[in-house]
Amino acid sequence: MKTENILSVEESGENRINLVRDRLFWQAWNRSAFLFSKHIKSYQVHKRFVQKVNQDVAWLGFPSSALPAIQKIAEEKGFSFEQKSADHIIIGSVAQPSGYEEWWAGIVKKKPQPAAPKEPKANSLLPAYKTAYDLCLHIHRATLKMPREFRYELGARVRNHAADILEMLHLSVNTAHKSPDCAFLVHRLRIVLRLLKDLQQIGIEQWGFLNQQIEDLLNLLRAEFCNANPRIAGATLITVQQPAPTFGNAGEHHKFSAEFS
Repeated sequence: MKTENILSVEESGENRINLVRDRLFWQAWNRSAFLFSKHIKSYQVHKRFVQKVNQDVAWLGFPSSALPAIQKIAEEKGFSFEQKSADHIIIGSVAQPSGYEEWWAGIVKKKPQPAAPKEPKANSLLPAYKTAYDLCLHIHRATLKMPREFRYELGARVRNHAADILEMLHLSVNTAHKSPDCAFLVHRLRIVLRLLKDLQQIGIEQWGFLNQQIEDLLNLLRAEFCNANPRIAGATLITVQQPAPTFGNAGEHHKFSAEFS
């Protein structure tokens, strides 16, 4: 759905949660996001100003694979669960708790910071996963209205790269499965985005925004790589004490160092 259509749906009723589909994900916006967080499950909430509708919007999202569990929670709490269309689900009969204004005011934009080298922790890839999720959403929106010759070629390629990165990180965060390193795929994504910018299919400001998200993601992956590799972590400590250190495996240390600008 377009942003203006989602906001129109949101204004049509207060005692319900509207879920709208955005390709591989389901989202709840504004008051629906508030009710979803209070009654169903707490996910990270995002907030930004949308120039097209001239207002701030807030939303949360989850992958389609989580929808059966969401439906079960809603029905166990006595809420109705109705799929109005392929892109719209209504969770009805939801009570209206107080505190919406405080919840709205408390949503802030957080820029992920690279983690300092330390002992590995469970789910230490979660910040990278959240950043990759936002990046995937923005890339899908950025390529939605491209001409056909770009939307189904380079546009499809950049969307697939973004979805593959998100899938790899999702598996690493939520299962014991150790996904292959996805930094190489992140750099491939950056190259295709540069092509789209040079072909004037995305604007310079939009490209700069997406490129900054990619850099944030790479910083998080670099930090995680150092945390998980004792030899690299040890070598990083040596650089503080000695100039021009020699690493045992230069390829291993520099696997994250290639940049495309």
